[in-house]
Amino acid sequence: MNSYIVYDIEACENLKFAKSNMQSDSEETMEYIPGTAIRGAYIYKYIIQKGIKNINEGIHRDKLLNGKIKFLNAYPKYKDKRSIPLPKSYFAPKEKIKAYNTSLKMKSGLDIKLDSGYEKVRTCEFVAFIDGEYYKTDVEKTSNLHINKMRGKKNNKLFRYEFIKKGQLFQGIIKVEDDSYLEEIEELFKDEIVYLGGSKGSGYGKCKIKGFKVFEENPEYEGFKTNKEFGEYIYLLALSDIIFRNEVGEYKTFIDEKYIAKELELDSVEFVDSCIEVKSITNFNNKWKCSTPIIKSIKAGSVFKYKISGNIDKEIFNSFLNKGIGERRLDGFGRFIILNSIEDTYLRENKGLNSNLNLDKESIDLFKKEKEQVNNIINLIYEKRLENDISLRVLELDEKLRNTERMSKSQWGNFKDLFTSLIYEEPKAGINKYNKYVENINSKRSTSFTQINQVWYENKKLIDFFNDFIENSMNLDLQNRNTRVKRVKLKGLESSTDREFLYKYNMRILVELCRFQIRKGEW
Repeated sequence: MNSYIVYDIEACENLKFAKSNMQSDSEETMEYIPGTAIRGAYIYKYIIQKGIKNINEGIHRDKLLNGKIKFLNAYPKYKDKRSIPLPKSYFAPKEKIKAYNTSLKMKSGLDIKLDSGYEKVRTCEFVAFIDGEYYKTDVEKTSNLHINKMRGKKNNKLFRYEFIKKGQLFQGIIKVEDDSYLEEIEELFKDEIVYLGGSKGSGYGKCKIKGFKVFEENPEYEGFKTNKEFGEYIYLLALSDIIFRNEVGEYKTFIDEKYIAKELELDSVEFVDSCIEVKSITNFNNKWKCSTPIIKSIKAGSVFKYKISGNIDKEIFNSFLNKGIGERRLDGFGRFIILNSIEDTYLRENKGLNSNLNLDKESIDLFKKEKEQVNNIINLIYEKRLENDISLRVLELDEKLRNTERMSKSQWGNFKDLFTSLIYEEPKAGINKYNKYVENINSKRSTSFTQINQVWYENKKLIDFFNDFIENSMNLDLQNRNTRVKRVKLKGLESSTDREFLYKYNMRILVELCRFQIRKGEW
Protein backbone atom coordinates (compact mmCIF):
# COMPACT_ATOMS: atom_id res chain seq x y z
CA MET A 1 0.00 0.00 0.00
CA ASN A 2 1.25 3.48 -0.90
CA SER A 3 1.42 6.19 1.75
CA TYR A 4 2.50 9.80 1.42
CA ILE A 5 4.29 11.86 4.06
CA VAL A 6 3.77 15.61 3.68
CA TYR A 7 6.21 17.83 5.55
CA ASP A 8 7.65 21.36 5.56
CA ILE A 9 11.25 22.47 5.05
CA GLU A 10 12.29 25.79 6.58
CA ALA A 11 15.42 27.35 5.09
CA CYS A 12 17.50 28.34 8.14
CA GLU A 13 20.37 29.42 5.85
CA ASN A 14 20.56 30.52 2.23
CA LEU A 15 20.19 27.65 -0.25
CA LYS A 16 21.99 26.92 -3.53
CA PHE A 17 20.65 24.41 -6.07
CA ALA A 18 22.49 25.00 -9.33
CA LYS A 19 20.59 24.64 -12.58
CA SER A 20 22.05 22.10 -14.99
CA ASN A 21 22.41 24.53 -17.89
CA MET A 22 24.51 27.09 -16.03
CA GLN A 23 26.94 29.44 -17.74
CA SER A 24 30.66 29.35 -17.06
CA ASP A 25 30.63 32.77 -15.34
CA SER A 26 27.21 32.54 -13.71
CA GLU A 27 25.31 29.99 -11.64
CA GLU A 28 21.55 30.31 -11.29
CA THR A 29 19.63 28.48 -8.60
CA MET A 30 16.45 26.46 -8.91
CA GLU A 31 13.42 27.92 -7.16
CA TYR A 32 12.62 24.67 -5.38
CA ILE A 33 14.36 21.94 -3.39
CA PRO A 34 14.92 18.95 -5.69
CA GLY A 35 14.01 15.48 -4.45
CA THR A 36 17.53 14.24 -5.15
CA ALA A 37 18.96 16.68 -2.56
CA ILE A 38 16.43 15.59 0.07
CA ARG A 39 17.10 11.93 -0.72
CA GLY A 40 20.84 12.49 -0.27
CA ALA A 41 20.28 14.09 3.15
CA TYR A 42 18.06 11.19 4.19
CA ILE A 43 20.61 8.58 3.08
CA TYR A 44 23.30 10.41 5.07
CA LYS A 45 21.12 10.33 8.21
CA TYR A 46 20.28 6.69 7.54
CA ILE A 47 23.92 5.63 7.19
CA ILE A 48 24.96 7.48 10.35
CA GLN A 49 22.18 6.02 12.50
CA LYS A 50 22.43 2.48 11.14
CA GLY A 51 26.22 2.50 11.10
CA ILE A 52 26.33 0.80 7.70
CA LYS A 53 29.03 1.13 5.07
CA ASN A 54 27.30 -0.33 2.02
CA ILE A 55 23.72 0.58 1.11
CA ASN A 56 23.83 -1.73 -1.93
CA GLU A 57 22.96 -4.75 0.18
CA GLY A 58 19.73 -6.31 1.44
CA ILE A 59 16.94 -4.18 2.80
CA HIS A 60 19.04 -1.00 2.54
CA ARG A 61 19.15 -1.32 -1.24
CA ASP A 62 15.43 -2.04 -1.39
CA LYS A 63 14.57 1.11 0.56
CA LEU A 64 17.07 3.60 -0.80
CA LEU A 65 18.03 2.45 -4.30
CA ASN A 66 15.11 0.42 -5.62
CA GLY A 67 12.49 3.08 -5.01
CA LYS A 68 10.54 1.78 -2.01
CA ILE A 69 10.99 5.30 -0.61
CA LYS A 70 10.73 8.16 -3.13
CA PHE A 71 11.49 11.80 -2.38
CA LEU A 72 9.41 14.24 -4.40
CA ASN A 73 10.47 17.82 -4.97
CA ALA A 74 9.76 20.34 -2.21
CA TYR A 75 7.94 23.29 -3.75
CA PRO A 76 7.38 26.77 -2.22
CA LYS A 77 4.59 26.84 0.33
CA TYR A 78 1.65 29.21 -0.07
CA LYS A 79 -0.17 29.55 3.26
CA ASP A 80 -0.96 25.88 4.04
CA LYS A 81 -0.56 24.56 0.49
CA ARG A 82 2.27 23.09 -1.56
CA SER A 83 2.47 25.10 -4.76
CA ILE A 84 2.73 23.57 -8.22
CA PRO A 85 4.51 24.64 -11.41
CA LEU A 86 2.43 27.13 -13.40
CA PRO A 87 0.94 25.21 -16.37
CA LYS A 88 2.70 26.12 -19.61
CA SER A 89 -0.62 26.17 -21.49
CA TYR A 90 -1.72 29.62 -20.27
CA PHE A 91 -1.54 32.72 -22.46
CA ALA A 92 -2.55 36.36 -22.10
CA PRO A 93 -2.34 39.54 -24.18
CA LYS A 94 1.19 40.93 -24.18
CA GLU A 95 0.14 44.37 -22.92
CA LYS A 96 -1.89 42.78 -20.09
CA ILE A 97 1.13 40.76 -18.97
CA LYS A 98 3.30 43.89 -18.91
CA ALA A 99 0.67 45.79 -16.93
CA TYR A 100 0.01 42.88 -14.54
CA ASN A 101 -0.24 44.00 -10.93
CA THR A 102 -2.89 42.19 -8.92
CA SER A 103 -4.86 40.08 -11.40
CA LEU A 104 -4.33 38.59 -14.86
CA LYS A 105 -6.95 36.80 -16.94
CA MET A 106 -5.31 33.74 -18.53
CA LYS A 107 -6.58 31.75 -21.47
CA SER A 108 -5.76 28.11 -22.19
CA GLY A 109 -3.93 27.85 -25.51
CA LEU A 110 -4.42 24.12 -26.02
CA ASP A 111 -6.12 23.10 -29.26
CA ILE A 112 -7.23 26.66 -30.00
CA LYS A 113 -5.98 29.49 -32.20
CA LEU A 114 -5.25 32.63 -30.20
CA ASP A 115 -4.92 36.20 -31.45
CA SER A 116 -1.45 37.33 -32.52
CA GLY A 117 -1.16 39.62 -29.48
CA TYR A 118 -1.13 36.69 -27.03
CA GLU A 119 2.03 35.25 -25.51
CA LYS A 120 2.79 32.59 -22.91
CA VAL A 121 2.47 33.66 -19.27
CA ARG A 122 5.89 33.45 -17.60
CA THR A 123 5.22 35.79 -14.70
CA CYS A 124 6.24 33.18 -12.12
CA GLU A 125 7.43 29.58 -11.82
CA PHE A 126 5.08 28.40 -9.07
CA VAL A 127 1.44 28.96 -8.15
CA ALA A 128 -1.09 27.75 -5.60
CA PHE A 129 -4.33 26.41 -7.03
CA ILE A 130 -7.28 27.57 -4.87
CA ASP A 131 -10.95 27.46 -5.87
CA GLY A 132 -10.17 27.28 -9.57
CA GLU A 133 -7.71 30.20 -9.58
CA TYR A 134 -3.92 30.43 -9.40
CA TYR A 135 -2.10 32.49 -6.80
CA LYS A 136 1.44 33.61 -7.58
CA THR A 137 4.00 32.05 -5.22
CA ASP A 138 7.24 33.96 -5.21
CA VAL A 139 10.61 32.60 -4.16
CA GLU A 140 12.92 35.33 -2.91
CA LYS A 141 16.40 35.02 -4.40
CA THR A 142 19.52 37.12 -4.41
CA SER A 143 23.05 36.81 -5.75
CA ASN A 144 26.67 37.41 -4.86
CA LEU A 145 29.60 38.35 -7.07
CA HIS A 146 32.85 36.52 -6.35
CA ILE A 147 36.36 36.91 -7.69
CA ASN A 148 37.74 33.58 -8.84
CA LYS A 149 41.55 33.77 -8.62
CA MET A 150 42.94 31.94 -11.65
CA ARG A 151 46.05 29.98 -10.74
CA GLY A 152 49.01 30.81 -12.95
CA LYS A 153 47.21 33.68 -14.68
CA LYS A 154 47.47 37.43 -14.21
CA ASN A 155 43.79 38.16 -14.71
CA ASN A 156 41.17 37.04 -12.21
CA LYS A 157 37.65 36.02 -13.17
CA LEU A 158 34.37 37.42 -11.86
CA PHE A 159 31.81 34.76 -11.00
CA ARG A 160 28.18 35.39 -10.05
CA TYR A 161 26.10 32.88 -8.16
CA GLU A 162 22.47 33.02 -7.12
CA PHE A 163 20.81 31.56 -4.03
CA ILE A 164 17.44 31.25 -2.29
CA LYS A 165 17.22 33.56 0.70
CA LYS A 166 16.83 31.99 4.11
CA GLY A 167 13.58 32.07 6.09
CA GLN A 168 11.34 30.67 3.33
CA LEU A 169 9.12 27.61 3.61
CA PHE A 170 8.87 24.70 1.19
CA GLN A 171 6.62 21.66 1.30
CA GLY A 172 7.84 18.23 0.26
CA ILE A 173 6.34 14.78 -0.10
CA ILE A 174 7.84 11.36 0.58
CA LYS A 175 6.13 8.47 -1.20
CA VAL A 176 6.41 5.24 0.81
CA GLU A 177 5.53 1.89 -0.74
CA ASP A 178 5.75 -0.09 2.50
CA ASP A 179 3.99 1.23 5.61
CA SER A 180 6.50 -0.56 7.84
CA TYR A 181 9.01 2.16 6.85
CA LEU A 182 6.87 5.05 8.13
CA GLU A 183 8.05 4.93 11.74
CA GLU A 184 11.69 4.75 10.69
CA ILE A 185 11.35 7.74 8.34
CA GLU A 186 9.69 9.81 11.06
CA GLU A 187 12.42 8.88 13.54
CA LEU A 188 15.18 9.86 11.12
CA PHE A 189 13.65 13.01 9.61
CA LYS A 190 10.94 14.57 11.77
CA ASP A 191 12.03 17.84 13.42
CA GLU A 192 15.59 17.20 12.27
CA ILE A 193 18.22 19.60 10.95
CA VAL A 194 19.50 18.67 7.48
CA TYR A 195 21.91 20.31 5.04
CA LEU A 196 20.78 20.62 1.43
CA GLY A 197 22.30 21.92 -1.79
CA GLY A 198 25.72 23.37 -2.52
CA SER A 199 28.39 25.05 -0.34
CA LYS A 200 27.16 23.30 2.81
CA GLY A 201 30.48 23.90 4.52
CA SER A 202 30.40 27.65 3.83
CA GLY A 203 27.24 28.79 5.57
CA TYR A 204 24.66 27.45 3.12
CA GLY A 205 22.11 24.67 3.19
CA LYS A 206 20.92 24.39 6.79
CA CYS A 207 17.22 23.44 6.91
CA LYS A 208 14.68 22.34 9.50
CA ILE A 209 12.22 19.52 8.78
CA LYS A 210 8.81 20.28 10.31
CA GLY A 211 5.23 19.01 10.51
CA PHE A 212 4.94 15.37 9.38
CA LYS A 213 1.48 14.30 8.14
CA VAL A 214 0.69 10.89 6.61
CA PHE A 215 -1.90 10.49 3.83
CA GLU A 216 -3.19 7.33 2.18
CA GLU A 217 -4.16 9.13 -1.05
CA ASN A 218 -1.88 11.11 -3.33
CA PRO A 219 -1.87 14.69 -1.94
CA GLU A 220 -0.71 16.09 -5.30
CA TYR A 221 -4.35 16.00 -6.44
CA GLU A 222 -5.50 18.19 -3.56
CA GLY A 223 -7.39 21.30 -4.62
CA PHE A 224 -8.08 20.36 -8.24
CA LYS A 225 -11.70 20.36 -9.32
CA THR A 226 -11.98 16.85 -10.65
CA ASN A 227 -13.98 13.83 -9.63
CA LYS A 228 -11.83 11.61 -11.85
CA GLU A 229 -14.81 11.15 -14.19
CA PHE A 230 -13.40 11.67 -17.66
CA GLY A 231 -15.12 12.36 -20.93
CA GLU A 232 -13.65 12.48 -24.42
CA TYR A 233 -10.45 14.35 -23.46
CA ILE A 234 -7.80 14.13 -20.77
CA TYR A 235 -5.04 16.60 -19.85
CA LEU A 236 -1.69 15.43 -18.50
CA LEU A 237 0.04 18.11 -16.39
CA ALA A 238 3.70 17.52 -15.44
CA LEU A 239 4.22 18.34 -11.75
CA SER A 240 7.97 17.73 -12.02
CA ASP A 241 10.50 17.32 -14.82
CA ILE A 242 9.94 14.08 -16.74
CA ILE A 243 12.74 12.05 -18.34
CA PHE A 244 10.92 9.87 -20.86
CA ARG A 245 12.17 7.14 -23.21
CA ASN A 246 10.05 5.66 -25.96
CA GLU A 247 9.66 1.93 -26.58
CA VAL A 248 13.01 1.72 -28.40
CA GLY A 249 14.93 3.54 -25.65
CA GLU A 250 15.22 7.01 -27.22
CA TYR A 251 14.88 10.06 -24.99
CA LYS A 252 11.84 12.04 -26.10
CA THR A 253 10.08 15.25 -25.11
CA PHE A 254 6.74 13.79 -26.20
CA ILE A 255 4.71 11.26 -24.23
CA ASP A 256 3.26 9.10 -26.97
CA GLU A 257 -0.29 7.83 -27.25
CA LYS A 258 0.60 4.13 -27.13
CA TYR A 259 2.25 4.55 -23.74
CA ILE A 260 -0.79 6.36 -22.28
CA ALA A 261 -3.17 3.77 -23.75
CA LYS A 262 -1.11 0.91 -22.30
CA GLU A 263 -0.81 2.42 -18.81
CA LEU A 264 -4.53 3.34 -18.55
CA GLU A 265 -5.69 0.22 -20.46
CA LEU A 266 -7.76 2.28 -22.91
CA ASP A 267 -9.04 1.22 -26.32
CA SER A 268 -7.27 4.07 -28.06
CA VAL A 269 -5.55 7.37 -27.33
CA GLU A 270 -5.03 10.16 -29.86
CA PHE A 271 -2.66 13.08 -29.28
CA VAL A 272 -4.40 16.43 -29.75
CA ASP A 273 -2.03 19.21 -28.67
CA SER A 274 0.62 20.18 -26.14
CA CYS A 275 2.25 23.22 -24.55
CA ILE A 276 5.66 22.19 -23.29
CA GLU A 277 9.10 23.48 -22.45
CA VAL A 278 12.31 21.47 -22.57
CA LYS A 279 14.93 21.30 -19.81
CA SER A 280 18.50 19.98 -19.99
CA ILE A 281 19.31 17.49 -17.23
CA THR A 282 22.82 16.52 -16.15
CA ASN A 283 24.75 15.99 -12.94
CA PHE A 284 28.26 15.30 -11.67
CA ASN A 285 29.27 11.68 -11.10
CA ASN A 286 31.56 11.60 -8.05
CA LYS A 287 32.76 8.08 -8.82
CA TRP A 288 33.92 8.88 -12.35
CA LYS A 289 34.78 12.54 -11.62
CA CYS A 290 32.91 13.87 -14.64
CA SER A 291 29.52 15.20 -15.72
CA THR A 292 26.93 12.80 -17.08
CA PRO A 293 25.62 13.27 -20.65
CA ILE A 294 23.02 16.02 -21.06
CA ILE A 295 19.48 14.67 -21.40
CA LYS A 296 16.56 16.66 -22.76
CA SER A 297 13.58 16.35 -20.40
CA ILE A 298 10.02 17.60 -20.32
CA LYS A 299 9.96 20.58 -17.96
CA ALA A 300 7.57 20.74 -15.01
CA GLY A 301 4.36 22.55 -15.93
CA SER A 302 4.18 21.12 -19.46
CA VAL A 303 0.71 20.04 -20.58
CA PHE A 304 -0.46 17.35 -23.04
CA LYS A 305 -4.00 16.94 -24.36
CA TYR A 306 -5.30 13.57 -25.59
CA LYS A 307 -8.54 12.26 -27.03
CA ILE A 308 -9.42 8.90 -25.52
CA SER A 309 -11.69 5.98 -26.26
CA GLY A 310 -12.68 3.67 -23.41
CA ASN A 311 -13.38 3.96 -19.71
CA ILE A 312 -10.71 4.79 -17.16
CA ASP A 313 -10.68 2.35 -14.26
CA LYS A 314 -10.18 4.11 -10.91
CA GLU A 315 -7.64 1.61 -9.52
CA ILE A 316 -5.60 1.57 -12.75
CA PHE A 317 -5.72 5.37 -12.84
CA ASN A 318 -4.45 5.69 -9.24
CA SER A 319 -1.76 3.08 -9.85
CA PHE A 320 -0.47 5.04 -12.86
CA LEU A 321 -0.34 8.30 -10.88
CA ASN A 322 1.39 6.63 -7.95
CA LYS A 323 4.00 5.03 -10.19
CA GLY A 324 4.98 8.13 -12.17
CA ILE A 325 6.48 8.39 -15.65
CA GLY A 326 10.00 7.81 -16.91
CA GLU A 327 13.38 7.67 -15.19
CA ARG A 328 14.80 8.82 -11.82
CA ARG A 329 11.41 8.62 -10.15
CA LEU A 330 13.00 7.93 -6.76
CA ASP A 331 14.57 11.44 -7.02
CA GLY A 332 11.24 13.18 -7.60
CA PHE A 333 11.17 13.10 -11.40
CA GLY A 334 8.18 11.87 -13.39
CA ARG A 335 5.33 13.24 -11.24
CA PHE A 336 2.10 14.25 -12.98
CA ILE A 337 -1.66 14.48 -12.64
CA ILE A 338 -4.40 13.88 -15.17
CA LEU A 339 -7.30 16.35 -15.33
CA ASN A 340 -10.60 16.29 -17.17
CA SER A 341 -10.24 19.95 -18.20
CA ILE A 342 -7.97 22.98 -18.05
CA GLU A 343 -10.14 26.06 -17.91
CA ASP A 344 -9.49 29.74 -18.51
CA THR A 345 -8.80 31.35 -15.15
CA TYR A 346 -7.02 34.15 -13.27
CA LEU A 347 -3.54 34.58 -11.89
CA ARG A 348 -3.75 36.51 -8.63
CA GLU A 349 -0.98 38.44 -6.88
CA ASN A 350 -0.45 37.74 -3.19
CA LYS A 351 0.07 41.11 -1.54
CA GLY A 352 0.68 39.58 1.88
CA LEU A 353 -0.44 40.72 5.33
CA ASN A 354 1.67 43.88 5.47
CA SER A 355 0.22 45.62 2.42
CA ASN A 356 -2.10 47.81 4.53
CA LEU A 357 0.55 49.14 6.92
CA ASN A 358 0.81 52.91 7.13
CA LEU A 359 3.84 54.76 5.83
CA ASP A 360 5.34 55.44 9.26
CA LYS A 361 5.28 51.77 10.19
CA GLU A 362 6.76 50.85 6.81
CA SER A 363 9.54 53.38 7.33
CA ILE A 364 10.34 51.89 10.74
CA ASP A 365 10.38 48.37 9.30
CA LEU A 366 12.60 49.52 6.44
CA PHE A 367 15.07 51.04 8.89
CA LYS A 368 15.18 47.81 10.87
CA LYS A 369 15.76 45.80 7.69
CA GLU A 370 18.52 48.15 6.53
CA LYS A 371 20.20 47.84 9.92
CA GLU A 372 19.92 44.06 9.77
CA GLN A 373 21.38 44.02 6.25
CA VAL A 374 24.37 46.17 7.27
CA ASN A 375 24.90 43.95 10.32
CA ASN A 376 24.77 40.85 8.12
CA ILE A 377 27.34 42.37 5.76
CA ILE A 378 29.88 43.18 8.47
CA ASN A 379 29.34 39.74 10.01
CA LEU A 380 30.11 38.16 6.62
CA ILE A 381 33.24 40.31 6.27
CA TYR A 382 34.41 39.25 9.74
CA GLU A 383 33.71 35.57 9.06
CA LYS A 384 35.54 35.80 5.73
CA ARG A 385 38.58 37.29 7.48
CA LEU A 386 38.51 34.43 9.99
CA GLU A 387 38.41 31.91 7.15
CA ASN A 388 41.35 33.62 5.44
CA ASP A 389 43.28 33.28 8.69
CA ILE A 390 42.95 29.47 8.77
CA SER A 391 46.23 28.87 6.93
CA LEU A 392 48.20 30.92 9.47
CA ARG A 393 46.46 29.13 12.35
CA VAL A 394 47.46 25.78 10.84
CA LEU A 395 51.11 26.85 10.55
CA GLU A 396 51.12 28.03 14.15
CA LEU A 397 49.65 24.75 15.39
CA ASP A 398 52.07 22.72 13.25
CA GLU A 399 55.08 24.45 14.83
CA LYS A 400 54.04 23.08 18.22
CA LEU A 401 53.60 19.48 17.00
CA ARG A 402 56.32 16.88 17.56
CA ASN A 403 56.85 13.39 16.12
CA THR A 404 54.19 13.87 13.44
CA GLU A 405 55.95 11.28 11.26
CA ARG A 406 55.07 8.60 13.86
CA MET A 407 51.49 8.69 12.60
CA SER A 408 50.94 7.31 9.09
CA LYS A 409 49.35 9.37 6.34
CA SER A 410 46.36 7.02 6.34
CA GLN A 411 45.73 7.76 10.02
CA TRP A 412 46.01 11.50 9.39
CA GLY A 413 43.57 10.92 6.51
CA ASN A 414 41.12 9.13 8.83
CA PHE A 415 41.10 12.10 11.18
CA LYS A 416 40.74 14.51 8.25
CA ASP A 417 37.67 12.58 7.07
CA LEU A 418 36.27 12.56 10.62
CA PHE A 419 36.64 16.32 11.07
CA THR A 420 35.20 16.90 7.58
CA SER A 421 32.08 14.93 8.51
CA LEU A 422 31.73 16.90 11.74
CA ILE A 423 31.36 20.13 9.74
CA TYR A 424 27.94 18.93 8.55
CA GLU A 425 26.71 17.91 11.99
CA GLU A 426 24.95 20.03 14.58
CA PRO A 427 27.63 21.05 17.13
CA LYS A 428 26.38 18.84 19.97
CA ALA A 429 25.85 15.88 17.66
CA GLY A 430 29.30 16.44 16.13
CA ILE A 431 31.02 16.53 19.51
CA ASN A 432 29.20 13.33 20.54
CA LYS A 433 30.26 11.68 17.29
CA TYR A 434 33.89 12.65 17.90
CA ASN A 435 33.81 11.33 21.50
CA LYS A 436 32.45 7.98 20.29
CA TYR A 437 35.22 7.79 17.70
CA VAL A 438 37.90 8.40 20.34
CA GLU A 439 36.29 5.91 22.74
CA ASN A 440 36.42 3.31 19.98
CA ILE A 441 40.16 3.98 19.41
CA ASN A 442 40.91 3.76 23.12
CA SER A 443 38.93 0.57 23.63
CA LYS A 444 40.45 -1.30 20.69
CA ARG A 445 44.04 -0.29 21.47
CA SER A 446 44.78 -0.69 17.77
CA THR A 447 47.49 0.76 15.53
CA SER A 448 45.62 4.07 15.55
CA PHE A 449 45.87 4.20 19.35
CA THR A 450 49.59 3.44 19.30
CA GLN A 451 50.41 5.98 16.61
CA ILE A 452 48.40 8.92 17.91
CA ASN A 453 49.89 8.51 21.39
CA GLN A 454 53.38 8.99 19.93
CA VAL A 455 52.56 12.45 18.54
CA TRP A 456 52.72 15.44 20.89
CA TYR A 457 51.42 18.99 20.90
CA GLU A 458 53.61 21.04 23.22
CA ASN A 459 53.47 19.14 26.54
CA LYS A 460 50.39 17.02 25.82
CA LYS A 461 49.60 14.09 23.57
CA LEU A 462 47.94 14.82 20.24
CA ILE A 463 44.72 13.06 21.25
CA ASP A 464 44.49 15.28 24.35
CA PHE A 465 45.02 18.34 22.16
CA PHE A 466 42.22 17.19 19.84
CA ASN A 467 39.96 16.56 22.85
CA ASP A 468 40.54 20.05 24.27
CA PHE A 469 40.16 21.67 20.85
CA ILE A 470 36.82 19.93 20.24
CA GLU A 471 35.56 20.66 23.75
CA ASN A 472 36.25 24.39 23.28
CA SER A 473 35.09 24.54 19.66
CA MET A 474 32.05 26.70 20.61
CA ASN A 475 33.76 28.83 23.28
CA LEU A 476 33.19 32.38 22.02
CA ASP A 477 35.09 34.00 24.89
CA LEU A 478 38.17 31.90 24.20
CA GLN A 479 37.94 32.69 20.50
CA ASN A 480 37.69 36.42 21.17
CA ARG A 481 40.78 36.32 23.42
CA ASN A 482 42.95 34.22 21.11
CA THR A 483 42.13 35.47 17.61
CA ARG A 484 44.25 38.08 15.87
CA VAL A 485 41.34 38.99 13.55
CA LYS A 486 39.81 42.27 14.68
CA ARG A 487 36.07 42.74 14.73
CA VAL A 488 34.53 44.92 12.01
CA LYS A 489 32.92 48.14 13.25
CA LEU A 490 30.64 50.44 11.24
CA LYS A 491 28.26 53.22 12.36
CA GLY A 492 27.91 51.91 15.88
CA LEU A 493 27.48 48.29 14.72
CA GLU A 494 30.05 45.61 15.54
CA SER A 495 30.48 42.25 13.88
CA SER A 496 29.79 39.08 15.78
CA THR A 497 29.59 35.37 15.14
CA ASP A 498 27.57 32.57 16.66
CA ARG A 499 28.55 29.28 18.26
CA GLU A 500 27.53 27.22 15.23
CA PHE A 501 29.77 29.16 12.84
CA LEU A 502 32.64 28.99 15.37
CA TYR A 503 32.21 25.23 15.66
CA LYS A 504 32.37 24.77 11.86
CA TYR A 505 35.30 27.18 11.64
CA ASN A 506 37.29 25.16 14.21
CA MET A 507 36.46 21.89 12.44
CA ARG A 508 37.87 23.37 9.22
CA ILE A 509 41.08 24.28 11.06
CA LEU A 510 41.47 20.65 12.15
CA VAL A 511 40.72 19.43 8.62
CA GLU A 512 43.41 21.68 7.17
CA LEU A 513 45.89 20.73 9.92
CA CYS A 514 45.48 17.05 9.02
CA ARG A 515 45.67 17.82 5.31
CA PHE A 516 48.91 19.74 5.95
CA GLN A 517 50.46 16.69 7.65
CA ILE A 518 49.43 14.41 4.75
CA ARG A 519 50.99 16.69 2.13
CA LYS A 520 54.20 17.46 4.01
CA GLY A 521 56.15 14.70 2.35
CA GLU A 522 55.08 15.83 -1.13
CA TRP A 523 57.09 19.08 -1.00
